[in-house]
Amino acid sequence: MSSTSVFAASGNLQIVKNQQRIEDLRASQASLTARYEGMLSKIARLTGRFDEFKHFNDKITSSVDENRNGINRLSANLANLTNTVKQLANKIKALESGINKLQLLFQSSQIKPTSSPEKNLSGGPTKIPSKLLEASNIAKAEAAKNKPAPVIIDNYTRAVGFLKKGEYKKSLDLFDKFIKDNPDDKRIDLAYFNKGEIYFSLKQYDSAIIAYDQIVTRFPRSEKIADAMLKEGICFLKLGDSIDAKYLLEKVVKGFPESKQAKSAKNYLSKIK
Repeated sequence: MSSTSVFAASGNLQIVKNQQRIEDLRASQASLTARYEGMLSKIARLTGRFDEFKHFNDKITSSVDENRNGINRLSANLANLTNTVKQLANKIKALESGINKLQLLFQSSQIKPTSSPEKNLSGGPTKIPSKLLEASNIAKAEAAKNKPAPVIIDNYTRAVGFLKKGEYKKSLDLFDKFIKDNPDDKRIDLAYFNKGEIYFSLKQYDSAIIAYDQIVTRFPRSEKIADAMLKEGICFLKLGDSIDAKYLLEKVVKGFPESKQAKSAKNYLSKIK
């Protein structure tokens, strides 16, 4: 073989090697690109989960602040009730004092009964002692102060009335107005629960969840807390969200193990795969 042929063969071999190296580099580049895209996808998923956790944390923080404000309001209400009880106790003492005075005046009075209660023995009108009249007026005034206040038919009462009649639109409007105008009323949690019940009946589960969640996050001591968590869990289940449904239903079972709500929650949990 001539030197020219050897040189040509050597050059062809080098070209083949270079092409192979180029192919290897391209394959390596493709692998790195795939790994890079995979990392971007993982970063995107982690970013989404981070945002979810941040939202959940913000929700918990907000709930803690609302609970703290609720405790402060309860403390203020308790102080007001304590003052009211003291005032009532003082009024009762004053009333008892007035009654005692009346009894003493009656016992010491020289008035004797006659055939006519309006005339004395001389035939003229009976003169009632001024002290007796004064004590009687005091007793009447105290009795008027302690007279029970008249029953007020407010928007909450009207809303419940419409709810019983099945007039849901009017009932919802009145519950919303009641909540807006009376943020510190002790029936706020019941108003939210009734709203949730209306939306649940109408199969508007998203709106029902919002109403029930107000009780779960803002009123953990409400008498309706177990019912609200149970119904909210059922709403999530109706919407196909088994994760949140399971979370709430398990909270009912754990928090209220002997209740009828826990029994119902267990039935729903058994249906979740």
